[in-house]
Amino acid sequence: MICKEYLLDTNIVIKVWNKYPTLLDTIENIEYIDFKISEDIAGELSVKEYAKFNEDFVLSTKFLKLLGHIIKNIGPNCTEESLQNDYIKYEQDKNIYFVNGNKISINDYSLINICENNKNYILVTDDKKLIRSAKIILNSERILNFQEFLDELNDLKVL
Repeated sequence: MICKEYLLDTNIVIKVWNKYPTLLDTIENIEYIDFKISEDIAGELSVKEYAKFNEDFVLSTKFLKLLGHIIKNIGPNCTEESLQNDYIKYEQDKNIYFVNGNKISINDYSLINICENNKNYILVTDDKKLIRSAKIILNSERILNFQEFLDELNDLKVL
């Protein structure tokens, strides 16, 4: 039975790898907590995690451990959403969203969209514009920054 499901942004995965290298393994071994990575975020991370080995490029072990946590993106329908929400604008030529004036990338907006479609996901990011935008669209209790994520894991006796 999973009680907490976290959708992690690129910056959070990198911070966890750098500061708490075993944390994702620990979470993976706890049945009531899970983490997810969107396929767009996995793509961003894969670029950073390629290494050359005997003339071939391979992915790092820490990236390979994420494979079971990657979820499909459900692309937002820009036209429909723009008509329904006055505070969300999409500039197709620039592939940028404006949420109540906050400019965010399509990958960032995709994270919000995934959380909208999966009510049990909690978005974890340190991107200030993404946090502000997500709080407009999602319940603010479903967005955490890195420190809040660590505090919650500590409360759950994971750290």
